Amino acid sequence: MLAAAVGTGDINISPKRIVFGPNGRGATVYVFNRGTAPATYSIAVIDRAMMPDGRIEAIDDANRSAAEATVAARVKSAKTFVIFTPRRVTLQPNESQTIRLRALRPANLASGEYRTHLTVTAIPPEDVGLTADEAVKPAAGQLAVRVVPVFSISIPLIVRQGAAEVRGALEAPHFALERAPNSQQKVAVISLELMRLGASSVYGNIEVRRGDEVLGVVQGLAVYPEIAGRAVQIPLSRIPPSGTELRVVLVDDDTQPGVELAKAVLTVP
Repeated sequence: MLAAAVGTGDINISPKRIVFGPNGRGATVYVFNRGTAPATYSIAVIDRAMMPDGRIEAIDDANRSAAEATVAARVKSAKTFVIFTPRRVTLQPNESQTIRLRALRPANLASGEYRTHLTVTAIPPEDVGLTADEAVKPAAGQLAVRVVPVFSISIPLIVRQGAAEVRGALEAPHFALERAPNSQQKVAVISLELMRLGASSVYGNIEVRRGDEVLGVVQGLAVYPEIAGRAVQIPLSRIPPSGTELRVVLVDDDTQPGVELAKAVLTVP
């Protein structure tokens, strides 16, 4: 299994994104059942849009809001020319399955970046419903309901036609002290706008450095072509002294892994 993976519930999927370059046609994704019981998964490709706050919404859901529909309309879909197999699989505990993908580009496909999302959803077993005895346990006139969580993971499938143009910027960096969740303690946070300057999406990690020391990092941040930028917060491991100069760096994890795409400098007030 590849090192880069994302998971939720009892599903694990690797890698965390697929990019088909100008000459790329095939790719492999691995789905892993981390649970203690057999599980069945459905596999589909679903178009999704990134909102300015970083949320990823299915386009069908985004179209219910006029503002979100405007963003969703900018997505160039790859759904019609990305094929995959299988579409459904049952895995035993700790068993994995290979998903094969192919990008079959139309002959007249215009230059640009196209995207859809591979979505793996756990299908609840048939025996999770109420039995006849369980259904009659509530008092007369009451409704018996059992809530069964359905876990799903999506990863982007990106098809680039022509040369990639990956450029980014870090704008309006701001230092603040905020109260930690469920705590009276304060934590240092850097807030900024991660901007996409080129035609292609930006994908990478943001690091906050004091000299050679890394005080904070957020990994796997993307800005897709349907938005110009998104707000990002980076919590720091400790509160630096007043007057400390901090460098905030965007490190590419796409076309040139490890290369600095953008930086910003600020001084702790």
